[in-house]
Amino acid sequence: MTVSDVLGKPRKYKGLELHPIKISDCEEFYNVVQCLMLPKNATQDINILRMSYLQFLMLISTNEFTFLIDKLIRLLEMILQTDDFRFNLNDQNKFEIIVKNEIVIRERDFDKLKTMISEQNLIDIDDEFINPEIKKQIDDAKEFLSKHGNRTAGIDQQIVAYHCMSGLPYFEIAQLTIYQFQKGLTRFDHILGAEAILNARYSGFVEFKDNTNLPHWLGHIDDSNTDDGVTLDAKEFIDKANKTING
Repeated sequence: MTVSDVLGKPRKYKGLELHPIKISDCEEFYNVVQCLMLPKNATQDINILRMSYLQFLMLISTNEFTFLIDKLIRLLEMILQTDDFRFNLNDQNKFEIIVKNEIVIRERDFDKLKTMISEQNLIDIDDEFINPEIKKQIDDAKEFLSKHGNRTAGIDQQIVAYHCMSGLPYFEIAQLTIYQFQKGLTRFDHILGAEAILNARYSGFVEFKDNTNLPHWLGHIDDSNTDDGVTLDAKEFIDKANKTING
């Protein structure tokens, strides 16, 4: 966890500012961020496995996958808060994104940006490079949404729940980042669970074998192994991607 994420500040990388997404924009973000969630490594094609993610994304964005570039463009506009960028293929046949005609995002840089966007907005992109501590935090956030039943509350229900629990007006909730919002929901859930257990203990109607290991409202929240799965069906997507790239 980084304090800057908790406070909703941008992350900085090579002269770029990566802005966290606010709840007011989360529906659009969840739509366009799918371009970072493609199961590239769910294939046995060695050529695809050797590709950087940016190269893979650019090469498959033909025919029925052209919408992926549109999503990537909008995602970059939201994260960078500028539309002054362009895609380029350099002399070494490497893909680049040039921002404001001065900052060059190379393929290896894009992999790092992909990870940072995931960490900053608690998006599980199944990234092998993601910080394990941040991965736990992503799972913590998903734990709140899955532990009370099989159906995940929609974002509208989550916003209502946050409003009811915190008393925060809706217009202020809209200005929270996704990170702040999801971590807040997770902590609210932990606090309620801790209070329920302590109330049961003090009522005298329930006995605990180990009274020294009861949850505290400020206690550490363990990570979860829940998994929402990828947005796109891996096998179907890879079959189509192989045909697009290899012909």
